[in-house]
Amino acid sequence: MRNALQRTLLLLLCACVVIWAQNAPAKEAQTIDELVAMFDDSKCAQCHEEIYAQWQSSWHAQAVVSSLKGMRNFIAIGLAKEWKTKPSKAQLLKCLDCHAPAVNYASEKLAVEISQLIVTAFEKKDSPAGKKARTQLAKLKVGCLSCHNIKATAVTRGLHGPPIKGAIYGPEGVLAEDDDGHDSIETVDMSRSAFCMQCHGRYKAPDGETIQCNTLSGSYQNTYISQGGSRSCQDCHMKNGHTFPGGHDLDTVKEGLSFDVEVTPYQHLPGKIKGVKDNKAWVPSVVVTAKITNNTGHRVPDG
Repeated sequence: MRNALQRTLLLLLCACVVIWAQNAPAKEAQTIDELVAMFDDSKCAQCHEEIYAQWQSSWHAQAVVSSLKGMRNFIAIGLAKEWKTKPSKAQLLKCLDCHAPAVNYASEKLAVEISQLIVTAFEKKDSPAGKKARTQLAKLKVGCLSCHNIKATAVTRGLHGPPIKGAIYGPEGVLAEDDDGHDSIETVDMSRSAFCMQCHGRYKAPDGETIQCNTLSGSYQNTYISQGGSRSCQDCHMKNGHTFPGGHDLDTVKEGLSFDVEVTPYQHLPGKIKGVKDNKAWVPSVVVTAKITNNTGHRVPDG
């Protein structure tokens, strides 16, 4: 009996060690290149070439450099002038937890350096220093592993725990070694709007502050779902794969907004027209009635 108990305790201990090893925090990166290497998604293209090419043309692949103005304002005006607060990793993540989730694994020193690069890249964009800073920041983005690992379990972290290092999460898959050389874990959350709302909506920072860069989730829930709408973010924004078309895509805008125009010509009663001697001349006029209908599941414009 004693030996059996010892074996049971030993097995439990081994299981705990394995779980800890899988979920142990990654080593904090000291440079951007080291951080990028920790979540290198270039190897994804080896097996998922078409999807990877779609992602490269998306705004997710430019999530940092396309938003420099807003992030610079947060750092140089919000933190420095309004709140009298120095840049820190905790503060920077109020932007980059969404725009570059890998920064969660950056050191405090690197996070502060990134905040300085953001200010330089925007304020000195035409100078050599500004261009160099932008080149460095372009390495940070919403990459494959941002969604398929770092953020994959965040919607229900209490149920799923932190993401397992090296595993790839998706709407389909099982915890088993597959042909791609990685563990594939089924995560139904990734097919639901709540997954997208982590960033495309109100963001709750660890210190309790609410960041509201847009109101997509609010308008989607309050004026679409509440009135019987059933389509998810993915139904519209991933119907063509990983390009994630939105307001920057003309075809998507045309589909989301219908535009009807009615033009009715008429003439005013005779009156005086400048430069015309005949006061009985008719004044040509027109009535234009324009109707724009929002066919999306959220307010427009938004982001």
